[in-house]
Amino acid sequence: MTNIPKSLSVHCLNEWLTSKNENPVIIDVREVLEIDIASLSFVDIYIPMSKVSCEYVSSIISKYINKKFVILCHRGIRSYNFAQWLLDNELVNQVWNLEEGIDGWSIHIDSSIPRY
Repeated sequence: MTNIPKSLSVHCLNEWLTSKNENPVIIDVREVLEIDIASLSFVDIYIPMSKVSCEYVSSIISKYINKKFVILCHRGIRSYNFAQWLLDNELVNQVWNLEEGIDGWSIHIDSSIPRY
């Protein structure tokens, strides 16, 4: 059985973040120019896709042993690919891809987040 990222809707992430459960580590894989346009206050780590290497990513996420990770990007495509890469390289055990990304967050959860 192939290990694939779990899907997570923006509504479910919002519930997760406001619950009393342990929050996941949020990784945003958008580029700096995109983050300058729109960002989310609860993102823990920024890893632009253009900077991804096994050594670089491993050095960052090694501080978060046995944590759950949620990956986001603009619409959920790059984040899915990055989440799959994390699993393929055995860097994480549990990872979710935020469906619709920051764009979906702006549409469904917080309209003050600029769309682009």
